[in-house]
Amino acid sequence: MLRELYRALLDVLFPSFCGVCGSFLFLEHRAVACKECWEREFKRYEGKKCRVCGHPLELLPGSKELCLRCLKEKRKFAFDGVFYYTLYEGLPEVAIRELKFEKYRLVAYEIGREIASNLKGVISRVGANLVVPVPLHRSTLKERGFNQSEEILKGARVPFSPLLEKPFKGEKQSTADFLKRRENVKGLFRVRNAAELIGKTVLLFDDVFTTGATADEISRLLKKSGAEKVFVYTVAYTPLKLLTKEKAGNLVGFGKG
Repeated sequence: MLRELYRALLDVLFPSFCGVCGSFLFLEHRAVACKECWEREFKRYEGKKCRVCGHPLELLPGSKELCLRCLKEKRKFAFDGVFYYTLYEGLPEVAIRELKFEKYRLVAYEIGREIASNLKGVISRVGANLVVPVPLHRSTLKERGFNQSEEILKGARVPFSPLLEKPFKGEKQSTADFLKRRENVKGLFRVRNAAELIGKTVLLFDDVFTTGATADEISRLLKKSGAEKVFVYTVAYTPLKLLTKEKAGNLVGFGKG
């Protein structure tokens, strides 16, 4: 009862509105959206995915289990598979951006609650011994106040091992393509205790999968440090944008993320 009164008081003193329908958020809501909009808009993606990069095949059809990009470029990654809960658009994008850039920490708890069952299912499916969140550089961590990946895992009630660190900041990734991102992330990460990785199957956890450059670099490092297999799980996946349906063969840059 007291908890409900406290939450009601906070909602009145610090009013916020649903990022989808604009309604006043009071009591039963999911941080950035009303309960109804969250349940309708924050949906698990259930379409077929490219077996190499995880891209939704319906949005970038190629051949059989490969998307057009991996088919044409014969791409390979160090990780053994990609899993994600939803696509980085609409409410999921709003929620993640509010968490990261507006430092709205409560969103992590709501996202964690949402993905918990699916994430635990993936951990069981791949036989992961360790869940390792992607780390932040100390300057980013100081500015934000928390690592969003760790906070989401706490919300999902999934134990994790902070075996990675990021001693070097690197360049901003937001406008770079895959090859540039791959160069940008080389050498930025370090393993704290390699002994814990020997022979293990690792699930690398992050908030958004954009090009896969960061996940690829870390997966190489984890395997070099002794991990037997590395799978990737992110909350959301950023699909490649196509100019037009008629020019589906002309690949262009990525969306936000």
